[in-house]
Amino acid sequence: MSERKRSRVKVSSPFADVRVAPVKVSGSEVSNQAIEIRDDHGDWQCLNIHSSSYNLIPNVRVSEIIDDILIQTGQLWTPEREIWTGRYWAKLFRSDLEIDAPEVGDTLGLGLRVENSYDGSCQFRIVLMGFVLSCTNGMVSPRHFSSFSMKHIGIEEVSYSLAVARIRQGVDELEDILPLVSRLNRIPLTTDLVSQVANETSLPNREWGEICKLLGGSETAWDLMQCITHRLSHHGRGRAGILSEEQIGDYFLGRICNRAA
Repeated sequence: MSERKRSRVKVSSPFADVRVAPVKVSGSEVSNQAIEIRDDHGDWQCLNIHSSSYNLIPNVRVSEIIDDILIQTGQLWTPEREIWTGRYWAKLFRSDLEIDAPEVGDTLGLGLRVENSYDGSCQFRIVLMGFVLSCTNGMVSPRHFSSFSMKHIGIEEVSYSLAVARIRQGVDELEDILPLVSRLNRIPLTTDLVSQVANETSLPNREWGEICKLLGGSETAWDLMQCITHRLSHHGRGRAGILSEEQIGDYFLGRICNRAA
Protein backbone atom coordinates (compact mmCIF):
# COMPACT_ATOMS: atom_id res chain seq x y z
CA MET A 1 0.00 0.00 0.00
CA SER A 2 1.36 3.42 -0.89
CA GLU A 3 -0.02 6.67 0.52
CA ARG A 4 -3.62 5.50 0.27
CA LYS A 5 -6.25 6.77 2.66
CA ARG A 6 -8.86 4.48 4.14
CA SER A 7 -11.86 4.27 1.85
CA ARG A 8 -15.55 3.61 1.89
CA VAL A 9 -15.91 0.06 0.66
CA LYS A 10 -18.77 -2.24 -0.11
CA VAL A 11 -18.14 -5.69 1.29
CA SER A 12 -21.16 -7.98 1.52
CA SER A 13 -19.61 -10.68 3.69
CA PRO A 14 -18.03 -10.11 7.11
CA PHE A 15 -15.79 -13.07 6.26
CA ALA A 16 -14.18 -11.49 3.19
CA ASP A 17 -10.40 -11.82 2.95
CA VAL A 18 -8.54 -9.32 5.14
CA ARG A 19 -4.83 -8.65 5.45
CA VAL A 20 -2.13 -6.43 6.90
CA ALA A 21 -0.30 -4.30 4.31
CA PRO A 22 2.73 -2.00 4.54
CA VAL A 23 2.34 1.77 4.44
CA LYS A 24 4.63 4.14 2.55
CA VAL A 25 4.88 7.89 3.03
CA SER A 26 6.70 9.86 0.32
CA GLY A 27 7.99 6.59 -1.06
CA SER A 28 9.44 5.36 2.23
CA GLU A 29 7.94 2.55 4.26
CA VAL A 30 6.89 3.55 7.80
CA SER A 31 6.23 1.48 10.90
CA ASN A 32 2.45 1.83 10.66
CA GLN A 33 0.41 -0.84 8.94
CA ALA A 34 -2.78 -0.82 6.93
CA ILE A 35 -5.73 -3.15 7.27
CA GLU A 36 -7.08 -4.05 3.84
CA ILE A 37 -10.16 -6.03 2.85
CA ARG A 38 -11.09 -7.57 -0.48
CA ASP A 39 -14.24 -5.82 -1.71
CA ASP A 40 -17.10 -7.26 -3.74
CA HIS A 41 -15.19 -6.55 -6.97
CA GLY A 42 -12.15 -8.50 -5.81
CA ASP A 43 -10.02 -5.41 -5.18
CA TRP A 44 -8.10 -4.68 -1.97
CA GLN A 45 -9.35 -1.61 -0.12
CA CYS A 46 -7.87 0.11 2.93
CA LEU A 47 -10.05 0.22 6.05
CA ASN A 48 -7.70 1.97 8.45
CA ILE A 49 -4.10 2.67 9.39
CA HIS A 50 -2.85 1.23 12.68
CA SER A 51 0.37 1.14 14.66
CA SER A 52 2.86 -1.69 14.19
CA SER A 53 1.60 -3.31 17.42
CA TYR A 54 -1.96 -3.74 16.11
CA ASN A 55 -2.98 -7.40 16.07
CA LEU A 56 -5.40 -8.18 13.26
CA ILE A 57 -8.05 -10.71 14.31
CA PRO A 58 -10.03 -11.76 11.20
CA ASN A 59 -13.76 -12.27 11.59
CA VAL A 60 -13.32 -15.82 10.32
CA ARG A 61 -11.12 -16.52 13.33
CA VAL A 62 -13.56 -14.79 15.68
CA SER A 63 -16.37 -17.00 14.36
CA GLU A 64 -14.29 -20.13 14.97
CA ILE A 65 -13.43 -19.01 18.50
CA ILE A 66 -17.01 -18.17 19.48
CA ASP A 67 -18.28 -21.49 18.10
CA ASP A 68 -15.77 -23.37 20.25
CA ILE A 69 -16.58 -21.30 23.34
CA LEU A 70 -20.36 -21.70 22.99
CA ILE A 71 -19.98 -25.48 22.67
CA GLN A 72 -17.97 -25.56 25.89
CA THR A 73 -20.69 -23.72 27.84
CA GLY A 74 -22.96 -26.77 27.56
CA GLN A 75 -25.92 -24.61 26.51
CA LEU A 76 -27.77 -24.41 23.21
CA TRP A 77 -27.38 -21.08 21.40
CA THR A 78 -29.61 -19.66 18.67
CA PRO A 79 -28.40 -16.83 16.40
CA GLU A 80 -30.70 -13.80 16.71
CA ARG A 81 -29.27 -11.15 14.42
CA GLU A 82 -26.10 -9.93 12.77
CA ILE A 83 -24.59 -6.51 12.08
CA TRP A 84 -21.91 -5.86 9.47
CA THR A 85 -20.83 -2.38 8.40
CA GLY A 86 -17.77 -3.27 6.35
CA ARG A 87 -15.54 -2.47 9.34
CA TYR A 88 -17.51 -3.62 12.37
CA TRP A 89 -19.09 -7.05 12.82
CA ALA A 90 -21.42 -8.21 15.59
CA LYS A 91 -23.50 -11.36 15.99
CA LEU A 92 -26.07 -11.89 18.73
CA PHE A 93 -27.02 -15.26 20.19
CA ARG A 94 -29.72 -16.40 22.62
CA SER A 95 -29.22 -19.43 24.86
CA ASP A 96 -31.75 -22.00 26.02
CA LEU A 97 -31.46 -20.65 29.57
CA GLU A 98 -34.68 -18.84 30.45
CA ILE A 99 -35.89 -17.20 33.67
CA ASP A 100 -39.48 -16.15 34.28
CA ALA A 101 -40.26 -12.56 35.22
CA PRO A 102 -43.82 -13.11 36.54
CA GLU A 103 -44.38 -9.52 37.63
CA VAL A 104 -44.25 -8.38 34.00
CA GLY A 105 -45.69 -11.59 32.58
CA ASP A 106 -42.65 -12.36 30.48
CA THR A 107 -39.55 -14.52 30.28
CA LEU A 108 -35.93 -13.40 30.05
CA GLY A 109 -33.35 -15.40 28.16
CA LEU A 110 -29.57 -15.22 28.54
CA GLY A 111 -27.89 -13.91 25.44
CA LEU A 112 -24.57 -12.62 24.25
CA ARG A 113 -23.08 -10.47 21.54
CA VAL A 114 -19.75 -11.21 19.91
CA GLU A 115 -18.15 -8.26 18.14
CA ASN A 116 -14.97 -7.38 16.31
CA SER A 117 -13.69 -4.47 14.25
CA TYR A 118 -11.05 -3.77 11.64
CA ASP A 119 -11.02 -0.01 12.20
CA GLY A 120 -10.18 -0.10 15.92
CA SER A 121 -13.64 1.01 17.05
CA CYS A 122 -13.87 -1.97 19.41
CA GLN A 123 -11.91 -4.96 20.65
CA PHE A 124 -12.83 -8.55 19.98
CA ARG A 125 -15.44 -8.87 22.74
CA ILE A 126 -18.09 -11.21 24.07
CA VAL A 127 -20.77 -9.20 25.87
CA LEU A 128 -23.45 -10.90 27.96
CA MET A 129 -26.99 -9.58 27.77
CA GLY A 130 -30.62 -10.55 28.17
CA PHE A 131 -33.47 -11.08 25.73
CA VAL A 132 -37.13 -10.39 26.47
CA LEU A 133 -38.50 -13.46 24.76
CA SER A 134 -41.99 -12.24 23.88
CA CYS A 135 -40.45 -9.92 21.31
CA THR A 136 -36.71 -10.84 21.39
CA ASN A 137 -35.84 -7.32 22.50
CA GLY A 138 -32.22 -7.05 23.56
CA MET A 139 -31.41 -5.93 27.11
CA VAL A 140 -27.80 -4.81 27.17
CA SER A 141 -26.26 -3.28 30.28
CA PRO A 142 -22.46 -3.30 30.68
CA ARG A 143 -22.90 -2.34 34.35
CA HIS A 144 -24.95 -5.44 35.11
CA PHE A 145 -23.55 -8.07 32.73
CA SER A 146 -20.02 -9.42 32.31
CA SER A 147 -17.90 -9.25 29.20
CA PHE A 148 -14.77 -10.90 27.85
CA SER A 149 -12.37 -9.12 25.51
CA MET A 150 -9.12 -9.62 23.64
CA LYS A 151 -7.19 -6.51 22.64
CA HIS A 152 -5.96 -5.87 19.13
CA ILE A 153 -2.56 -5.06 20.61
CA GLY A 154 0.31 -7.53 20.69
CA ILE A 155 0.03 -11.29 20.51
CA GLU A 156 -2.57 -12.55 22.95
CA GLU A 157 -3.98 -16.05 23.21
CA VAL A 158 -7.66 -16.61 23.88
CA SER A 159 -8.44 -17.96 27.35
CA TYR A 160 -11.29 -20.33 26.59
CA SER A 161 -11.71 -21.26 30.24
CA LEU A 162 -12.06 -17.62 31.28
CA ALA A 163 -14.55 -16.88 28.49
CA VAL A 164 -16.68 -19.90 29.42
CA ALA A 165 -16.56 -18.94 33.11
CA ARG A 166 -17.73 -15.40 32.28
CA ILE A 167 -20.64 -16.72 30.23
CA ARG A 168 -21.69 -19.13 32.98
CA GLN A 169 -21.58 -16.19 35.37
CA GLY A 170 -24.34 -14.69 33.25
CA VAL A 171 -26.82 -17.11 34.81
CA ASP A 172 -26.51 -15.32 38.14
CA GLU A 173 -26.43 -11.91 36.47
CA LEU A 174 -29.70 -12.60 34.68
CA GLU A 175 -31.34 -13.55 37.98
CA ASP A 176 -29.98 -10.36 39.56
CA ILE A 177 -31.81 -8.36 36.90
CA LEU A 178 -35.26 -9.60 38.01
CA PRO A 179 -35.64 -7.25 41.03
CA LEU A 180 -34.73 -4.33 38.77
CA VAL A 181 -37.38 -5.39 36.26
CA SER A 182 -39.90 -5.44 39.10
CA ARG A 183 -38.88 -1.92 40.15
CA LEU A 184 -39.35 -0.61 36.63
CA ASN A 185 -42.76 -2.23 36.52
CA ARG A 186 -43.82 -0.29 39.62
CA ILE A 187 -42.99 3.12 38.13
CA PRO A 188 -46.03 4.64 36.37
CA LEU A 189 -45.54 5.82 32.81
CA THR A 190 -46.17 9.56 32.63
CA THR A 191 -45.53 12.32 30.13
CA ASP A 192 -42.90 13.70 32.50
CA LEU A 193 -41.09 10.34 32.54
CA VAL A 194 -41.01 10.15 28.74
CA SER A 195 -39.71 13.73 28.62
CA GLN A 196 -37.05 12.94 31.21
CA VAL A 197 -35.81 9.90 29.29
CA ALA A 198 -35.76 11.86 26.04
CA ASN A 199 -33.73 14.64 27.65
CA GLU A 200 -31.29 12.43 29.54
CA THR A 201 -30.43 9.98 26.77
CA SER A 202 -28.74 10.68 23.46
CA LEU A 203 -31.27 8.99 21.20
CA PRO A 204 -31.81 10.99 17.99
CA ASN A 205 -35.07 12.96 17.85
CA ARG A 206 -36.14 10.98 14.78
CA GLU A 207 -36.30 7.81 16.90
CA TRP A 208 -38.79 9.26 19.38
CA GLY A 209 -41.53 9.53 16.78
CA GLU A 210 -41.24 5.80 16.12
CA ILE A 211 -40.95 4.96 19.82
CA CYS A 212 -44.08 6.95 20.66
CA LYS A 213 -46.01 4.94 18.07
CA LEU A 214 -45.23 1.83 20.14
CA LEU A 215 -46.45 3.28 23.44
CA GLY A 216 -50.12 2.45 23.01
CA GLY A 217 -51.28 0.51 26.07
CA SER A 218 -48.03 1.14 27.93
CA GLU A 219 -48.42 1.80 31.65
CA THR A 220 -45.00 1.54 33.31
CA ALA A 221 -41.34 2.44 32.96
CA TRP A 222 -40.74 -1.20 32.02
CA ASP A 223 -43.14 -0.80 29.11
CA LEU A 224 -41.30 2.34 28.03
CA MET A 225 -37.98 0.53 28.15
CA GLN A 226 -39.45 -2.25 26.01
CA CYS A 227 -40.67 0.23 23.39
CA ILE A 228 -37.22 1.80 23.21
CA THR A 229 -35.32 -1.50 23.13
CA HIS A 230 -37.72 -2.83 20.51
CA ARG A 231 -36.90 0.11 18.28
CA LEU A 232 -33.15 -0.23 18.85
CA SER A 233 -33.06 -4.03 18.64
CA HIS A 234 -34.95 -4.23 15.36
CA HIS A 235 -34.03 -0.95 13.68
CA GLY A 236 -30.68 0.06 15.17
CA ARG A 237 -27.90 1.07 12.81
CA GLY A 238 -24.42 -0.40 13.08
CA ARG A 239 -22.19 0.21 16.05
CA ALA A 240 -24.09 3.38 16.95
CA GLY A 241 -27.23 1.30 17.46
CA ILE A 242 -25.34 -1.11 19.72
CA LEU A 243 -23.96 1.75 21.81
CA SER A 244 -27.48 3.16 22.17
CA GLU A 245 -28.74 -0.23 23.40
CA GLU A 246 -26.02 -0.28 26.04
CA GLN A 247 -26.78 3.27 27.14
CA ILE A 248 -30.51 2.57 27.48
CA GLY A 249 -29.89 -0.63 29.45
CA ASP A 250 -27.57 1.06 31.92
CA TYR A 251 -29.88 4.07 32.18
CA PHE A 252 -33.11 2.20 32.95
CA LEU A 253 -31.54 -0.48 35.17
CA GLY A 254 -29.61 2.23 36.98
CA ARG A 255 -30.99 5.77 37.17
CA ILE A 256 -34.65 4.96 36.52
CA CYS A 257 -34.63 1.91 38.80
CA ASN A 258 -33.21 4.02 41.61
CA ARG A 259 -36.39 6.10 41.59
CA ALA A 260 -38.27 3.09 42.96
CA ALA A 261 -35.58 1.93 45.35
